[in-house]
Amino acid sequence: MVKFPKLLGNRSPIRKMNKPKETSIRLLQWNILADGLGEDGFLATEFSPIFESADGKSKSYAANDFMKMVREAKLADTASGMTNKFSKLKGEEKKLKKMKTSAEGYSELKESVAKLKEETNKSELVKLKNKFRNSPQLEKVDREILDWSKRFDRIKQIVLQADPDVITFQEIDHVKQFLEDRDFSAKYTCMVDSSKTYKPPNYTENKGNDDLSPDKYFQHILNSRAAFAPKSYSNAYLFRSKRDGKAPDIDDDGCAIFWKKEILKPVELGFLRVPSDTEKSEAVLALTLQHLKTDMTFNVITTHLPSGDEPKKELERLAVLNNPSARWTARRICFDDTSWKEVPYENNADFVGITSYVKYFAQRKDTQTIFALDANSRPSFPPIKPASSSSETNVWETILRDTGLESIWVQSSYLEITGEPFNPKKPFVVSVNKMRGPSSNQPSKIGEHQLELIDHVFTNGTKSKIVTSVALNSKELVPTAPLLYKSKEGEAELNLYPNSKMPSDHLPVVVDISVKKQSAQISFSYIIFLFIFLFLPFYLTMKLI
Repeated sequence: MVKFPKLLGNRSPIRKMNKPKETSIRLLQWNILADGLGEDGFLATEFSPIFESADGKSKSYAANDFMKMVREAKLADTASGMTNKFSKLKGEEKKLKKMKTSAEGYSELKESVAKLKEETNKSELVKLKNKFRNSPQLEKVDREILDWSKRFDRIKQIVLQADPDVITFQEIDHVKQFLEDRDFSAKYTCMVDSSKTYKPPNYTENKGNDDLSPDKYFQHILNSRAAFAPKSYSNAYLFRSKRDGKAPDIDDDGCAIFWKKEILKPVELGFLRVPSDTEKSEAVLALTLQHLKTDMTFNVITTHLPSGDEPKKELERLAVLNNPSARWTARRICFDDTSWKEVPYENNADFVGITSYVKYFAQRKDTQTIFALDANSRPSFPPIKPASSSSETNVWETILRDTGLESIWVQSSYLEITGEPFNPKKPFVVSVNKMRGPSSNQPSKIGEHQLELIDHVFTNGTKSKIVTSVALNSKELVPTAPLLYKSKEGEAELNLYPNSKMPSDHLPVVVDISVKKQSAQISFSYIIFLFIFLFLPFYLTMKLI
């Protein structure tokens, strides 16, 4: 019998001839909002009218009037330059925290911080925060909507009813809980080795001994045998530790891939570590799965790019997508029919960023690739020139150009390949619709309405079909991304997430992707993309000359 590569096991050509050549994979992509990051004053208007306090004589506001008040306070602070002072205060507080009291300039910086605090206390947003400090309706949002136990049950219910074959999560900081939940674990796992039990990392007073210290990070995530890439020393871990003490399941938030055990089998698990000059580590997660019925394999890659709406934040995102000057390292384990073993990437693959890592999988023969992520960047983000490029670009353009994959939003006619909405009458195509309210601990973010499309799936699958809702029962439908709005005001403001129906500030993306066994190829939309962004401008320039 002819021997096939061990990665795919030993199978005869005759057996393969009878296998279907195409199948549909249902993917659920979702930033579920980490437990450790969830209780930060997210605003919901479903409990209205909204009272200033529990005092029976306090003033109340209808949802529309309350949202108008928040919007006007935000505009006033922006116009007065107060939002810039908030940003400056945040930066100087970080510097002060790292400085020793004996360091030169410490006293001056401390005085500057105190002055900025005094100035920002005059902010309209701070006044609004103080005004609604004891609002029973806003307290109810924390209790009835943001509480993790309620959110977990709702997340689980939505996922199980959506019935995906593969799940890509971001901001998951309860891996152990998902794996030990009876209903969820009956169908799904993220453990490539079923004989292993997942354990959250151990942190100590001596950071050199920590499981996720920089020199131990890679070995720990490989040894865990879990398709989970945590962010070490994360804020989610810090906040939960302060709140929950020494609870046994406190974990960092990160990206995870779960799959349906009865139809899929993992054959390769890899991580691309993102370069960092701090103690913190994180990695891109890549998993190759074999479809048991068809024997086809496909790759799933997921990550979570840095957040922020400022141009400098887009530059940060572009720097992790492509940065040849940084030191990138990738390691993987493969199953060889008997056990999981570490295997170097072929030809010592030289990765220079996330897009080169994704492209490596996209160019594999006889397999197809799905890249799902919270990009924290909308397709229409203003182009900017990164250090690694001679021209302006953004995250959307860079991923399409460098990977050769297609966006499911383009395949399903929600967006043009340029990132513009397919339906100009409803220009807001969104996966997030959120705002922090007066109870947030971040006054500068109060009233900041984020209504945009930042959750993406790219693939070289032949076609995709968006699932537009999930039926929880005969009476309740839960919306999925994308939602379409005419404007930020009105309907969008009155349907903010999270709420009692949607347990995250992101909508889940549920999509059926057709995959088939084929050699790597350049997609038609990729050719169109190259024509629009590269060849057409050159042609027009030459014509003018």
